[in-house]
Amino acid sequence: MTLIWKNFIENGWCFLDNDIENCRWIEAAKANIRNKFRQKEYRDSDFRSGASWFAGINFLDNGIGGDVDGISFSSVLWSQISGNFGVKIKYWDAAQVSICWQGYPSKDPSESEKSFKYRLKKYSSHVDGLIPIGSSKRRFAKEFHAFILGIPITNNRVDSAPLMVWEGSHKIFRNMFRKAFAGLSENEVSDLDVTEIYQECRRKVFTTCPVKKVFSHNNQPYILDRHLLHGMGSWSAPIDGSLLQPRNNLFPINPMSGRIVIYFRPAYKNALDWITQN
Repeated sequence: MTLIWKNFIENGWCFLDNDIENCRWIEAAKANIRNKFRQKEYRDSDFRSGASWFAGINFLDNGIGGDVDGISFSSVLWSQISGNFGVKIKYWDAAQVSICWQGYPSKDPSESEKSFKYRLKKYSSHVDGLIPIGSSKRRFAKEFHAFILGIPITNNRVDSAPLMVWEGSHKIFRNMFRKAFAGLSENEVSDLDVTEIYQECRRKVFTTCPVKKVFSHNNQPYILDRHLLHGMGSWSAPIDGSLLQPRNNLFPINPMSGRIVIYFRPAYKNALDWITQN
């Protein structure tokens, strides 16, 4: 087992290797993102936190092999991932394109003061796959992905809304999920309300696990354990006029002026692997 996967198992995340193929893929992804913004192929609902964050859910036009506009996904990167996950995943999902601009996080008019304070103090931390349902935002397991792959493509610095991770938190949540979902079918798992035990685990993580900023030099990709608690830090860099995001319809939105990370979350072929796999 290589050192990077030892770090992944112990801490819940690690960097992966970068290569020329990934650099070519990034350029294709940039072109795809620019074109979609130029054509206004985005949802207004994806602009959040006072338009300082574009959530970009399933925004990238990639194929099921991760290719973008004829440019193949990095074989080196895929080899590293498949060496650890084998043939357990279905295919590459349509990737998220997460863009932050200076000023993140700003408060949405519809956002409660409690929610905004949580975004500021705890970086809106969460475990992916647990979906808040209804006005009371009860938590249910609805998405059974194998991992989270982040590919930074522009303006990634320690002070530009970095990824925040609680190292080791995946072990606490994995243990909780295995106890809560023991013996249940996929449908039964999806129907079980885990709000209270999720909140209890999160409180434990806040007091026992170190939080770390993850940012990438030279667009080096990283992978997160599916159960790792993570969030997004504030944009604390000094104001730079060239990176300001226009806030009205008189000016085109420039995605490349923001901090962009592309996220893949491929699903397991067997949904229950989300619970049982180490």
